[in-house]
Amino acid sequence: MRRIDKEINNLQSIESILQEADHCVIALSHNNSPYMVPMNFGFKDNILYFHSSPEGRKIEILKINNKVSFAVQIKTEIVKNKKACNWGMKYMSVIGEGYAYFIKNNNEKVEALNIIMSKYSDNESNTFEYSETALNNVTLIKVEVNQLKGKISGYK
Repeated sequence: MRRIDKEINNLQSIESILQEADHCVIALSHNNSPYMVPMNFGFKDNILYFHSSPEGRKIEILKINNKVSFAVQIKTEIVKNKKACNWGMKYMSVIGEGYAYFIKNNNEKVEALNIIMSKYSDNESNTFEYSETALNNVTLIKVEVNQLKGKISGYK
């Protein structure tokens, strides 16, 4: 990271940003062609979880190249200045890399879906019911994170 003074080294702070972010942009690549897509997600124990349709460009790329990078950001705000080149941005962000794997087992799918749903739901029990049909028709992706970095600008 070029700006060490903006780096977040505290894992708890990084995880807090991941919990607060409402979406995650994942970046994929195939044949030297980049592809990015924003997704809803869950995070637990250094693993990102995503749900998806079983078909589409993202799924086809992941079948060929499962290396991904990702980014989230929260509390973004433009900082204006009288001089054009002195404008800036306040933000908190997390970026990372990892390897994506498809979850096949329905019990593991339920665990992953519960992590995702818990992030967005007010259900305090963090357990949800899913039909067998829904479980069979959804694709769940887990990204085992091997690199995670946080950055903050404009906040103390």
